[in-house]
Amino acid sequence: MEIVWFVVIGLSVGLVAGQFLQGNNFGIRGDMAFALAGALAGGIALGALGIAPEGGMAGKAVMAFIGAIFALFLRRVLKVA
Repeated sequence: MEIVWFVVIGLSVGLVAGQFLQGNNFGIRGDMAFALAGALAGGIALGALGIAPEGGMAGKAVMAFIGAIFALFLRRVLKVA
């Protein structure tokens, strides 16, 4: 069930992160896809490190947002099409 929440949060955070990192020209679908990947990767990585957030839904949203911003930023730096 936790994966479902990361997907929902990742997609919604993708919209916000895309607006936060304006000028990347990836479109809404590209932003949402990379944000979703970043949210899932962030959740898996932090969970494996034992740094899972204790804030419930808000903590997961913050972790997903950080992962999404990182994924979109990395995509911009590497200029992935």
